[in-house]
Amino acid sequence: MTNPSSSVAATSELAAITLSSKIPDFWTDQPRVWFIRTEAMLAPQKLSDDARYDLVVSKLNKEAIQQVTDLLIEPPPTKKFDTLKARLLKIYEESKNRQLQKLISEMELGEQKPSQLLRRMRELAKDSIPDDTLRILWQGHLPSSVRAVLAVSEIKELEHLSSIADNVYETTRTTHNVSEITQPPTTDTDRILAEIAKLTVKVNELERSRSRSRPRRWNYDRSRSASRTRDPSEPRRTPDSPGWLCFYHNRFRGKARKCTEPCAWKNQSEN
Repeated sequence: MTNPSSSVAATSELAAITLSSKIPDFWTDQPRVWFIRTEAMLAPQKLSDDARYDLVVSKLNKEAIQQVTDLLIEPPPTKKFDTLKARLLKIYEESKNRQLQKLISEMELGEQKPSQLLRRMRELAKDSIPDDTLRILWQGHLPSSVRAVLAVSEIKELEHLSSIADNVYETTRTTHNVSEITQPPTTDTDRILAEIAKLTVKVNELERSRSRSRPRRWNYDRSRSASRTRDPSEPRRTPDSPGWLCFYHNRFRGKARKCTEPCAWKNQSEN
């Protein structure tokens, strides 16, 4: 007869093996995110503390194992998983000072859009830096042509500013690439690109204003043209009509010096 406890243990061991194949190796660059993901996968399984501890150990690389050798040789009697987690986070998670240092000195725009750079900086800040300070740090990493436009903007909300920065960056980057090909670089390039970007914004505003005013002008032109339209009840005159006048007599009357047939002016004069 099969022992029930042995059957449960075998099932639990099989579940742990299956689960282990789904969990990635430990992320030394993002330890907290790795633990969040791992614990979410472990929660439904109701594994013991020893099983969870053993699973984490199986996912550590050689470098990480060297950092926790003492815990592997002499594990704590209780809360093995929590103790191992705390040690790994302490070693591999960046301190706040390190995060701020990276935020200030190591961030680069590169091939990113300004909005992408802002999102990355917000991830590093983790709500420890107010938006006003973050905006100053973020703008410090942007090209001077983009900063010049943002400096005159009345918008202070970061999400809206990042959208404006993306548009200006795309415009000035295209213009800058063309200028690099067609002319040698000058010290005024950034200032010129900033002016171009500001003019682009103004042109867009003018286009929107014109598009809003066009329906009124169209109605006005229609009303004028309608006032000049011939009355439908009035019969259409042709050269065969009585009293038809040629172009010259119709326009100049008695002062006309020319006359083309057909024209009823002579008959009208005689009468």
